[in-house]
Amino acid sequence: MNQMEDKKIKDALLQGTEEVTELKNMVWSNIERELNLDMKKKENVKRKTNKMASFMKYGSMAAAITLVIGLNTEYGQAAVDKIKEIFVPNKVAKQQVEGMDEDSNVALKEGSAKYIIYIDEERYTMTKMDGKDKIAAKIKGENTPEVFMEISQVEGKKADAIASEIEEELKEKYQKVENRGKVNYPLKATLIYANSGMNFNSTVIRYYLVDNTKGGTFVIKQQLFVEAEEGHGARMDNMLKEFKIIE
Repeated sequence: MNQMEDKKIKDALLQGTEEVTELKNMVWSNIERELNLDMKKKENVKRKTNKMASFMKYGSMAAAITLVIGLNTEYGQAAVDKIKEIFVPNKVAKQQVEGMDEDSNVALKEGSAKYIIYIDEERYTMTKMDGKDKIAAKIKGENTPEVFMEISQVEGKKADAIASEIEEELKEKYQKVENRGKVNYPLKATLIYANSGMNFNSTVIRYYLVDNTKGGTFVIKQQLFVEAEEGHGARMDNMLKEFKIIE
């Protein structure tokens, strides 16, 4: 990046001009150009290390990650594209709900407990209170339980310990309670399932307990009802597929 580009970036950040979009594209073009140059060279480990240092002057996480993956055009470009996608504030999410393909406009949200998630704001609202975030369905049915997903973080307590406590609480209220152990979908977690029966409006509870990587646990509670599992349940799980812990 030359001195003129450096000056444009500084001016845009200070003045908040409309050049921000142009500069964003310029930065990504620089990253991709550097990657393409490297793809044409056969470099040893020492050479890769030196290139890593030069890439870091751009503040480019994408470039660094691509070098870790390896200097391969296909995988390098895929890394750049994925990082672009992660930082997009709004996008169209493709998902399958009740056996049908569905496109939803979703918005990136930062949670109270150091995580990010994409929310379908046409169907759900997100409210924050006392360290807990509640993602609730806008449309409420008649004679059915409220549909929501609640996300919080418990520090200093592992998922197994929390699972035991939740199971005991659920057994006092629900007809069926199951600890389904470790799952990989929609994210890596311990899953606890409960329901109050098999009527269309019987309450369904799902807890996903996610390791926060620091000795604690993210507690994600979903409240649904039997008839809503394939609809709201699928949409909530699709949100969780892009749940990411942040620093």
